[in-house]
Amino acid sequence: MSNDIDVPGGPVTEQLSPEEVAERTRAAVGYNYEYKDKYYVSREKVREFANASQLTDPVHHDPEAARAAGYDDIVAPPIMFSLIGIVAHRPLFEEAIVGYGRRPVMQTEQKVQFHAPILAGMTLTTHVHFDAFRQVAGVDLIVTRNEISDQDGNPLVTSWTTLAGRSTDDPDAPDFMGAAEKVMMYGTS
Repeated sequence: MSNDIDVPGGPVTEQLSPEEVAERTRAAVGYNYEYKDKYYVSREKVREFANASQLTDPVHHDPEAARAAGYDDIVAPPIMFSLIGIVAHRPLFEEAIVGYGRRPVMQTEQKVQFHAPILAGMTLTTHVHFDAFRQVAGVDLIVTRNEISDQDGNPLVTSWTTLAGRSTDDPDAPDFMGAAEKVMMYGTS
């Protein structure tokens, strides 16, 4: 590993070799942080996600219907947590897991535990954890965990995401993108 690279965090002052990417990523396991920005859940964003998800239940659109169902405000669709997670992951790939910028990385697995619904009017905090890294058949598997809580610290969602990428440029390694294209659906709706 180059002397110009601090693990984790710190500036990367040179192009990383595949070995350096893997070594740095392995050394960053355990890295965690609270995402610096809070996310305010607006009614407009909840309705936007509900419409995009084709959820017509009034609890996602009408505050009176939500209150009648026992909620303080309209209820966010369960998938809305993913928007927050995507934004909160950015520092992880800028500060701890670097070197994948020009290499493809795709999500291969998602596991979610919902503790309570996300409601309009909440201000959310996200803690991001880098839980695991391993290499299998030329593929790097990265496991992250997001813990999303409300403004009072009450847990709302815990999600685990497995990402697959390649730190190697080894021509003898299995064709990662070719394999990915065979399992991805293109042009479907």
